Amino acid sequence: MIQQLRDFKEKYIEFWNSVSKKRKFLFIGIFIAIIVALSLSLYFLSRSTYVPLFTNEMSQKEIGDIKAELDQEGYTEYKLDQNGTKILVPQEDVDNLLVSLASKGLPQTGTISFFDMTKDLQFGATDRQLDAMEKEALQGEVADLLRHVEGVKNAAVVISTPEENLFVRQDEKDQASASVVIELEPGYEVEPKEIEVLYHLVSKSVPNLPKENIVMTDQGGQGLDHPNQVTGAMDSFEQQRQIQEEIETDIQKDLQKMLGTIMGHNKVLVQAFVRLNFDQVKTREDLVEPVDEETGNGIAVSVEEISKEYSGTDTAAGIDGTGETDIPEYPSNGSSQESTSTEIENRVNYEVNRITNEIVQSPYKIEDLTINVGVEPPNPDNPASLTAETKGNIQQILSNVVRTALSSNPTLTNEDITSRITVFSQEFSGKVEMPTLEEETSSIPPVWWKYALIGAGGLLLLVAIVALVRRRRSKEEEDEDPFPIFSENKAEPIELKEDEKVAIKKQVEQMAVQQPEEFVGLLRNWLSRE
Repeated sequence: MIQQLRDFKEKYIEFWNSVSKKRKFLFIGIFIAIIVALSLSLYFLSRSTYVPLFTNEMSQKEIGDIKAELDQEGYTEYKLDQNGTKILVPQEDVDNLLVSLASKGLPQTGTISFFDMTKDLQFGATDRQLDAMEKEALQGEVADLLRHVEGVKNAAVVISTPEENLFVRQDEKDQASASVVIELEPGYEVEPKEIEVLYHLVSKSVPNLPKENIVMTDQGGQGLDHPNQVTGAMDSFEQQRQIQEEIETDIQKDLQKMLGTIMGHNKVLVQAFVRLNFDQVKTREDLVEPVDEETGNGIAVSVEEISKEYSGTDTAAGIDGTGETDIPEYPSNGSSQESTSTEIENRVNYEVNRITNEIVQSPYKIEDLTINVGVEPPNPDNPASLTAETKGNIQQILSNVVRTALSSNPTLTNEDITSRITVFSQEFSGKVEMPTLEEETSSIPPVWWKYALIGAGGLLLLVAIVALVRRRRSKEEEDEDPFPIFSENKAEPIELKEDEKVAIKKQVEQMAVQQPEEFVGLLRNWLSRE
């Protein structure tokens, strides 16, 4: 056995000596890589996987109580995470630790459902106890609902519900109210839409709770007001001022573009002032019109005709004789007279057109408009060089604009419109800023500069490509032999003559006969190199 080991050792040493330096370094590198891979595999396979002991969010005080209990039991295989609000333990120990902590009443806080409260409730509980437990469970459910919103780390909710009274009508019933404290994630800024979602969740989770009765703040005491409640004089003023500026800017841009095309973009300056009416007027009209305009009648929806006939017999009778105050009559001889009568009544119900119009006028109505236009004369030193005809044309253009903008006021006369327009000639001391993109691009030089830029860009790209190719070639030349110390000197093949080949062959044969051991070593060296 020992001899076999020695033979194996000699063969291994002989093989190792016959291997080139490059292959030796390759074998050593492969061996080291295998050792490192095995070590890392054993490390990761033997390492425990840590998971949260409790998945719900807990305060640092609760984590401190649990940590103290674990230390008392002698369990130290735990880690704290997320600034002390999470406790991590090995995955295989989670079940045992949960049972052990639950037997000691930990954790003492958390979200408890109404079912958990009432499952051990004894017989004879009062209504006040049930109401208190129901309110506590509802507050916990709402707080847990808010925690599921992105950016909300924790939430606390207090709900105040009115007492039910049998003698209060439904329309006079008191409304509920709620106070909410939201703990946001560090560095998270809540958007107005997200605040509206939080208000909506709380309002719909509690019966008879309008959004106006909800007070919501963050952990720093900053109020999270509902977007619809953030109204005030300053907000309304800023909005109206922004609308007024946009209308004035649009009028100035349009006039600057039109007049600048005629007079020159640097020869005209336009300034407009607008007074708006922000009152929103809503009117309702209830109209009744006949269907037939010629007769003024509507559509007959019901027609009723009533006919009555009467018939009877009249008999003449009297008293014999006459007196001073009596009317002479003749005695009846038994004769009679029949009489008939007819009564006809027609009832017709007509339906007319009933029209209801609800008209809402736009609140952004232009009540007044004033336009001032400054024109630089052709000869800046002579303001009179601006002719009256040109000035009148500009005046006419501006009059049309003012008349169109104030078309809702039919009482305006030409004098009123002219009084709102001012056109003056004045030399400009500075350059007029172009308000539109078209005016800015109109002063750009001809198109040839674009082709010049494209050509320059192409030339720079070509130079960069050439430099990159040369750099790569030089790098390849440097990297041909990264280990020049261990490389073998490879001589270029030499062309030998026939007589030289014969002489070398004889020397090799002579060496094989006289020095066989050196010849075998040389032959092995040649074979290993190939």
